[in-house]
Amino acid sequence: MTPQRLLLAVGVPLGLLIAMLSPAWTAYDEFTHFARVVDMAHGNLEPGLTPEGVGSLIPAAYREATAEIIIDHQAGRPPWTPTSVRALLGHRPDGRTVFVDTRPTTASSPLGYLPATVGSFLPVALGAPGVVVLWAGRLASLAAYMLLAAWAVRTATAFRWSLAVAATIPLNLALAASVSPDGLTTAAVLLAVAMWTRVEGGEDVPLPALILSTGMLALAKPPYFLVLSLFVASAVLERTAGRIRAACVAGAALLVGLIATVANSGDNYQAVTTTMIRRIDYNPERQMDHLLGDMPGFLWATVDTWLTEYRFYVQGWFRQLGFWEADMAPVVPWALVAILAVSLLALDGDDMKRLSGVRRAAIALGVAGLVIAIYAASFVYFTDRPDYDQIGLQMARYSAPLAVLAFIAWSPRALVGPARRLGRRLAVVGVVGAPMVAVGASVVTWLWTGANTELG
Repeated sequence: MTPQRLLLAVGVPLGLLIAMLSPAWTAYDEFTHFARVVDMAHGNLEPGLTPEGVGSLIPAAYREATAEIIIDHQAGRPPWTPTSVRALLGHRPDGRTVFVDTRPTTASSPLGYLPATVGSFLPVALGAPGVVVLWAGRLASLAAYMLLAAWAVRTATAFRWSLAVAATIPLNLALAASVSPDGLTTAAVLLAVAMWTRVEGGEDVPLPALILSTGMLALAKPPYFLVLSLFVASAVLERTAGRIRAACVAGAALLVGLIATVANSGDNYQAVTTTMIRRIDYNPERQMDHLLGDMPGFLWATVDTWLTEYRFYVQGWFRQLGFWEADMAPVVPWALVAILAVSLLALDGDDMKRLSGVRRAAIALGVAGLVIAIYAASFVYFTDRPDYDQIGLQMARYSAPLAVLAFIAWSPRALVGPARRLGRRLAVVGVVGAPMVAVGASVVTWLWTGANTELG
């Protein structure tokens, strides 16, 4: 098996299972993202000003359909039953509209919602039931994700297995198979890393490919555009014409990403999670002042949060594919992490050995810096707690796109030799089996065992 075949044989079928069987509107913040996509399908690229506030007006039937999933959850039934499907299909637009606060979606540019919008355009125009629109959006998002991931794996000159495995991590697949900009963001990270491997390998990457890959990441969900600093670091460490050209393109994209981030943030921002659970009284400007005024305290809080909550993130990567937690033992995700790490050390061992010294240290520090930046954004926009509590609330989801870089930078190279003793065949079995076990457990939960977690 090759990395491309891993995407085809594992990523595609598991992604389809998630897209079609994940309970409707229960992926991360999915209903708010869905409302933005429906609004865009009606021709509105950005949330508009309505009598109710800044947001989107969508068919009331789509909001009412979400009650069916909640009813099933409260009754302890699996989310997909013939009764619930018939009920969902009965919610068709009837001319009534409802306001949805879609300000949180402005953290990403319209580009992040483009695949789902393309998929949803025809069902929305035909007045299809909300669940049909949702399925269409999910499938289109998954298709875009898999195509970009395949391009990344095919383009890369190193760490191709690592890229393919990162693309098939269950949480990344779940984000890709939902109506959300997160899937496109993860794919853009994978593509940028693939282009970077070519630059590091001394190749002259075609200018259109550079512009497209870096521009896509610049306009995806912040702060992941900071990954483009890889190209700048390459040019600093070794000045060649190809590296300098790539660094200039990436530098321009970094500037675009920064401008877009600043332009899309503001005092009227409201995080999706907090609007679903409770409204919080916070002020991003005040939070930013507090953050900058207590930088040592914040840095300590990030380290402490990562170390103390990391066990929850591991569970999230393999069990928490939305609001429904897979019904499997907590020790299983830890075993799956170990299996994937050892398998990749065996499969990408040569690339691991070639990446050493200052280059590897720079990536390690860069990934750590990105994690800190994500914690900072979480503090400024997602919590009003001055003690930094809850800044790691969704770190499992926010850290998942960085999986490939974290493995490249943080895996102990001394284990490459021992890992290779397992043999290539066993390593391939590991990277194939791990996501299948995790997604299989989620499918069983969705279809038979019902929900064992509360909806937020």
